[in-house]
Amino acid sequence: MQMLDRRSSFLIACFATVSTLVAAPSMAVAEVVSGPTQAMSLDQTTVRKVISGIAVELREGYVFADKGVQAADALEKALAGNAYAGLTDKAQFALRLTEQLRAITKDSHMRVIFGSPFRNQPPQAAPQGAGFEVKRLDGNIGYIHLSRFVPPEIFNPAANDAMRSVSDTDALLIDIRDNGGGHPASVAYFVSFFLDPDKRVHINDLIWRNRGTSTFRTESFWSSPTPVSYLGKPVYVLVGSKTYSAGEELAYDLQVLKRATVVGEQTRGGANPGGLTDLGSDIFVVVPTGRAENPTTGSNWGGVGVRPDVQAKLETTQETAVALAKGQPAAPLAR
Repeated sequence: MQMLDRRSSFLIACFATVSTLVAAPSMAVAEVVSGPTQAMSLDQTTVRKVISGIAVELREGYVFADKGVQAADALEKALAGNAYAGLTDKAQFALRLTEQLRAITKDSHMRVIFGSPFRNQPPQAAPQGAGFEVKRLDGNIGYIHLSRFVPPEIFNPAANDAMRSVSDTDALLIDIRDNGGGHPASVAYFVSFFLDPDKRVHINDLIWRNRGTSTFRTESFWSSPTPVSYLGKPVYVLVGSKTYSAGEELAYDLQVLKRATVVGEQTRGGANPGGLTDLGSDIFVVVPTGRAENPTTGSNWGGVGVRPDVQAKLETTQETAVALAKGQPAAPLAR
């Protein structure tokens, strides 16, 4: 069994370079990346091997150890009861397991995937691969649409260019309504543009379980110097039901730090990063091995999402934020 550990990324299943896995669907669906039809056939030897592999990852690595044991026991009980005997398709098997795991753990980052998410992925290059769209709106309002948080070596230079181009605006909108996640270090760097450059600010922690133990280690993320600062000017973060994982972290961090007004719809609620384990037979599992912990709240957005300061329907979120930036009252949310 090969562990493709991407601990430094917020969640491999939401990593921006994996286009088919950018945002986990709101409901479990058959997660097929690619592969020939003949490879989709499922036999019971594969079923037993996959269940065994998932159970090991749950018991040894899941950040919530008790729930990991509970989920592993449930899968093994289902196997013993021939619950998977009627399945002959790997994609449907992956769907069934994903549904079971999420039902037990209530963790949307938990998933089983058929087909390698790394297959046929083009190499990433800046600036096209950085996920930024920048423009100016009427009233000298800056607008940045940010679709993902790619690794810092690509993200940071693109962020510098984007923020330089809006540094003289009177207010800024950051649109992450379709941001499905990415790298936590890139989130921390972007947050840094909105903080006092003379102070080092503790932004977020990831609490990782030490594999096979009941002990944990902490990975901390702090603000860092940026070429320009947007301190002292209003910032509005646009969110929606597709905002997920590291995208949610940006909204949560800036909201907690009181450096932005969050506008839109409540986000998905995924705060537990993890890695991808190859179970063989072109089947993979994501078992979260860490959880986010904000140093101010001691909590995160997992399971509940980020609640907007100003609620707005998806189609009117930008209009609402622009009105706020211009000092106008937001239209009441239609019931």
